[in-house]
Amino acid sequence: MDRIEEQELVPAKKVLYQFSARGHDMAQVLLGMQLKDGDGAFGYYRSRPLLLSLGVPLADALGSGMGLAGGYSDGRDIGVVFNYPNPGGAHALPMCGGVGAQYTPAAGWAQAIDYKLRALKEGPADAISLVLGGDASCATGGFWSALTIATTQQLSLLFYVEDNGYGISVPSDYQTPGKDIAANLASFAGLTIFNGDGTDPVEASKLIHDAVNHVRKKGGPALLRLTVPRLEGHSFQDTQTYKSKSEVEAEWSRDPLPKLKAHCAKLKLGEDAWADLEREAAWQVQAAVAEAEARGVSSPDTVTKNVFYEGELQQIGGLWNSGYTPPPSTHEPASTGQRINMVTAIRRVLDQELAANPRLLVFGEDVGP
Repeated sequence: MDRIEEQELVPAKKVLYQFSARGHDMAQVLLGMQLKDGDGAFGYYRSRPLLLSLGVPLADALGSGMGLAGGYSDGRDIGVVFNYPNPGGAHALPMCGGVGAQYTPAAGWAQAIDYKLRALKEGPADAISLVLGGDASCATGGFWSALTIATTQQLSLLFYVEDNGYGISVPSDYQTPGKDIAANLASFAGLTIFNGDGTDPVEASKLIHDAVNHVRKKGGPALLRLTVPRLEGHSFQDTQTYKSKSEVEAEWSRDPLPKLKAHCAKLKLGEDAWADLEREAAWQVQAAVAEAEARGVSSPDTVTKNVFYEGELQQIGGLWNSGYTPPPSTHEPASTGQRINMVTAIRRVLDQELAANPRLLVFGEDVGP
């Protein structure tokens, strides 16, 4: 998919802003294969392999980047800025393009898992929250806020850090002391660390399996750091002139797909079988491009759709889907009784709603038990 975008769709100006996941792909797919119903995944702009592993149709993933109708943005956002309501499977929660913005919502999902189990006696007991980020995102406030929330409350949250050594053109030693966030957090209380090579299929598979199982078994939050190469630029416009020729060659020598091919050969998957898989994948992507192009562009009439509530409810989340029925209410003010100030009125409403609805929680600065 990245290859056809880079070699055909971007040069033809059918895709205007492309983020390659080459080098990150194998480990993300291995991770996605570990997810199941009840899990929530929070990604970033290089997380498309994980999204595909959850079952997103190829035409949706390609069409979103081509500005075409359908898919998760109806062609109105960067193709890798996604959401994927997935009844019966793991959900990919809505993301934005802001670096580090994915971390605190992931902590919220983990907190919801814990609260539903403990207070409401609902939900899968082994559900987890997963958040993906590059090494540069570990320098953001969102990362550290989520880390504090998850460790102090021992939430079922897995931090998955793809360390490719760069934040756009900035080497990681300018953002992470020692260039290894896992080593720096080794003594962080309440956090279990997994650290290794994301290009080795055997090592990556074991680390991913162990990290996911640790969180599923209520062992507390974990951070999994896998080193991977960024085989293309930050985006297609980035020609990586800040890297030497030898550095680029060294990164390509770490491409996980040839390593996966060699590993599969040891398991008796021959050269011909691998070539058949490559041809099948290429055919599927070409067919998906044709399907996406047949959809055309989104109608301008839908630009403002759902800016305000129009009667269509969200597929995932919210009180409606949980079966909660609110108590009767009115828009008519009470004309009798003692006049009260706004602070008292707000407190009374909160008291009533918190008593009536066990799903309602209050979050904020200095809000505690």
